[in-house]
Amino acid sequence: MATQTQATEAPARSVAQSDPAQHLLQFATGYVVSSAAWVAAELGIADLLKHGPRPVSELAAQTRTDEGALYRSLRLLAMVGIFVETQPRHFALTPPGEKLRSDVPNSLRDAILWIADPMHLRVAADLLHSVRTGQPTVEHVTGKPAFEYFASEPLEFDRFHRAMTTLSAVAIHAILDVYDFSPFSTIVDVAGGHGYLICEILRKHQNVKGVLFDLEEVVGGGEHRICQLALDGRCRTMAGDFFKSVPSGGDLYLMKNIIHDWTEERALTILRNCRTALENTPSGKLALIELVVPPGNAPHMSKIIDMQMLYFPGGRERTEEEYAQLFAKAGFRLTRVVPSKSPYSLIEGELG
Repeated sequence: MATQTQATEAPARSVAQSDPAQHLLQFATGYVVSSAAWVAAELGIADLLKHGPRPVSELAAQTRTDEGALYRSLRLLAMVGIFVETQPRHFALTPPGEKLRSDVPNSLRDAILWIADPMHLRVAADLLHSVRTGQPTVEHVTGKPAFEYFASEPLEFDRFHRAMTTLSAVAIHAILDVYDFSPFSTIVDVAGGHGYLICEILRKHQNVKGVLFDLEEVVGGGEHRICQLALDGRCRTMAGDFFKSVPSGGDLYLMKNIIHDWTEERALTILRNCRTALENTPSGKLALIELVVPPGNAPHMSKIIDMQMLYFPGGRERTEEEYAQLFAKAGFRLTRVVPSKSPYSLIEGELG
């Protein structure tokens, strides 16, 4: 059985050993694979395979799809290891395919439904606009800034927040393993969406209180989660606009995947509002859970997501040095970057 290191190095060796034409074509056709993965997620194929291999004829009948077209899609996904063809025209799940199930811990189905959404592909198809102008492509395609567009499209709005909850699940348990939140009395989760992040922290640390802060139309989902987990005695919700202010009274201001959404000017506005909220708490801290771009040619998810930040909201992923500079401009001092076993790191700062 291959070790994890061997398993991760094998694809890299395979690509390195392939001829240049195959190497280039593999990546140029990547959108075909992501489209097929989105179809499988949308149809719930992984849920249909949770009890074992099934013939594609049954899968097609149950999903009301064309058997031949579905077979060709699943054959492609088997080629890249998401499914496996156990015998002619019969498919089963692989470990990555298990993550497409909707009923497993840390399912990635909602993340795939968002990341490989057809709307994403329409925007990405016009990436040249962003490369030429430095401006978000989404406005060029839809006529609206990213978050205004999401808010105007109920399906995209729902997919976005479901995906953010999924990605919080990917990040927070790895972060909880490497960062101790217990010294803080009140954690303010700024733009915390439906509250997965703050709820998981409070579930682990019984002495900590929390504030979930987001737009009024968003925090309702968080209130439901907080009550469902019986955390309403220790966590409250507040609605507002982080470009105007954030709630005072916390000794840790926490944000996950927020600062990367914005240009430096807008990111500084958010960070400075956090600093203002900490004025009377000199020992307070700031913590960002973000992807940190490694130097050179090192492979990392941050370099892919950085392109999405370019053509969607107009933000960017940053290196450790870039975060240090951003913190300094906002009146913070970067104290440490804590990596985790996930792609995410916790970037900690204190008042400068």
